[in-house]
Amino acid sequence: MGATDLEDMELDEIDNTILDMLAEGRCTQGYIVDQTEIPRYKVHERLKMYGVAGYAKKLHDNTALWELINDPREEGDDDGE
Repeated sequence: MGATDLEDMELDEIDNTILDMLAEGRCTQGYIVDQTEIPRYKVHERLKMYGVAGYAKKLHDNTALWELINDPREEGDDDGE
């Protein structure tokens, strides 16, 4: 999956929940699962997509610690309004 796949994707409630948590600070995959009750495979899938797109970075493999580096929700705010 390339970065353009995520750029063309509509962000849903799951994305917004995960991105909100990452915007507050670094999170492990397990912490996100525990706090949100989003299935682990969905959290893993989304974090991996954010990493490929350059929106988040995995800081530690063993703990799956992630950091938001570029919030995709802030990129499309300039639509002439």
